[in-house]
Amino acid sequence: MTEKKEQLIQNVQVTKTDDELRLLPFAVAGLICFTIAVVLGTGSWFIFGSRNRPKSETTFETNFSPIITEKPETPVKTEENPVLPVASASNTPAEPVEKNLPENVVEVTGSEIAIGGGTTKKPLERVIVKDFSIAETEVTNSQYSEFIKETNHPAPPGWKDSQFPSGTENYPVTNVSWQDAVTFCKWLEKKIGLPVRLPTEAEWELAARGSEANKYPWGNEWNKNAAGSKETNGKVSPVKSFPLNRSPFGAFDMAGNVWEWTQDKVGKNEVVTDTEVKKALEKGQVLHIVKGGAAQTPAAQISAQARYEIPENTKVPSVGFRYVVERKQNP
Repeated sequence: MTEKKEQLIQNVQVTKTDDELRLLPFAVAGLICFTIAVVLGTGSWFIFGSRNRPKSETTFETNFSPIITEKPETPVKTEENPVLPVASASNTPAEPVEKNLPENVVEVTGSEIAIGGGTTKKPLERVIVKDFSIAETEVTNSQYSEFIKETNHPAPPGWKDSQFPSGTENYPVTNVSWQDAVTFCKWLEKKIGLPVRLPTEAEWELAARGSEANKYPWGNEWNKNAAGSKETNGKVSPVKSFPLNRSPFGAFDMAGNVWEWTQDKVGKNEVVTDTEVKKALEKGQVLHIVKGGAAQTPAAQISAQARYEIPENTKVPSVGFRYVVERKQNP
């Protein structure tokens, strides 16, 4: 019984060994095929696949590699690499500004504006205004003094030895005629090499009222904290004394402080403000429009629309001016 059991066990072990030997060639062949497949697949990807990488991967490497590896040896000069203006929301590039523009000017985007009407006694008129630059403030005593020194132009009444009163360098220059203002503009034009002149009434109003056509530079309601007036014993102040008195384009003091000369001349058939002005016009005097009102003017008569007509040779303490620099227009 025991011998039969041992013989049976030996037969089972032999059968098992024979089965394992028969499967061995298949296992070896499978391993070899798998190895060949891996080698061929990897080689094919390396040779062919790497040449067809997605464009996004190439762009990524191209964009970021110079930032990491390339550093300028010397600082970049502003003149050689100017900062370009940022495109507007409509993807239209901003118009480049002329290099010689004075620092104290603001840019005004042209548009159509309605002037006159209401209490102005001027018929309502729609005017299309082109882009321009306008002085941020009225011309100051300090700025006008430089003009006098370089040209020997007569100083305004009240100045001694061609020098403005002490402590008034930042006050708007006054007691200047229309021709004085024009002469200053011609001097500045030669100095900067760009056309400089007095603003037209339409340009002046656009710069003061903005594209929303506000009544005042700050909005549509009078604000005693934004400008002096007769009711508050207003006096001429240094420019920028009232931060609220700033137009949407950034120009200061365009309502109150001092009346400002414009380029516009009064025609013989135009309606004028009062009988005295009418008499001057009838006598053949040339009248020009002044804008904005002054610190001594009643509040009801101060606004960005306010206008008055005075002879061009008038020199009074309540009238000054600011200038316009013409911009190059797109074709």
